[in-house]
Amino acid sequence: MQENVNEGLSPRWAINGMGRIGRTLFRLLYEKGLSQNLVAVNDIMPKDNLIYLLKYDSIRGIFRAKFLQRRMAFSIDGHEIFYDQQAAISNLPWHTHAIDTVIEATGLFTHSTEASLHLSSGAKRVLLTTYGHDIPSSIWGINHQTIAQETRIISPGDCTLNCVAPLLYIFQKNLGIHSVHINVIQAYTTRQQLLDAPYKGFRRGRAASHSIVPFEVKITPELEHIFPALKTRIEAMSTRVPVPCGAIADLAIVFQNITDGQAINSMITKASREELRNITDITFDPIVSTDIIGNPHSSTVDGSLTRVTNGNHLRLLAWFDNEWGYANRLMDWLTVI
Repeated sequence: MQENVNEGLSPRWAINGMGRIGRTLFRLLYEKGLSQNLVAVNDIMPKDNLIYLLKYDSIRGIFRAKFLQRRMAFSIDGHEIFYDQQAAISNLPWHTHAIDTVIEATGLFTHSTEASLHLSSGAKRVLLTTYGHDIPSSIWGINHQTIAQETRIISPGDCTLNCVAPLLYIFQKNLGIHSVHINVIQAYTTRQQLLDAPYKGFRRGRAASHSIVPFEVKITPELEHIFPALKTRIEAMSTRVPVPCGAIADLAIVFQNITDGQAINSMITKASREELRNITDITFDPIVSTDIIGNPHSSTVDGSLTRVTNGNHLRLLAWFDNEWGYANRLMDWLTVI
């Protein structure tokens, strides 16, 4: 996909859903000087509540910008952004605002028939903020260039896929992979409960701030689509822990060829400077999860913990900020669609 020139005109963006990812992306666009391209926002929460949550964030800190409420909008440092509170996508006025790309950040409308309602409402393209039910994931730096210019709905995967897929890409290319086991140890999310409550997945209904909560994640089919040679060779799960942000992917990989820990770290270092620059990184500092907050990479390998047993069994740990790192990949997508 080629960079969007739009005949010299600035692209016009909208965000549907101002939860953790929507608000994090909002902050990132402002930080990068791109908030002028954001012309509309939709969420069911009251406008004053949104402004409050944008301004004061328990993880990101205080947003040092000037917010003002308007009758049908709000402004940030004088730039006015239309604000709507529609629950149904079909009621959104994307025609009126000439929206080029809408970022679908509710996490709810992930089927093509649902996401396409944004197109019917006037948007030219839809960028999801997770993997889609029937839309193949396109991971930045791995297979994003295969997206055709005419593609209208793009699924960039989720934070976990963006962490893991670049690493699998490196290892499959250099060593060949026999099998992969993934455990993503991640902060709790808004879909968990503060106190024990009924939930269709019983474990997920347990109090998030009191327990380590394991459950299955559905990234295996997405990874198998990206890496067809690994079909039936990948298992994945998630373990939610009592922290508000920050994650680490614990990968156990059996290779087809012999290697060692130094060679693994050298592969990652080389890729981080070349083909996966700004996507994958490596550190040898003894960091913890709070140290990864605000890091823009999709994954940062903890090189001091890289271990290879019997010449072909790798244990690798990769840190990522599950909000900020992913928002940076969304911003990458916005530069080319």
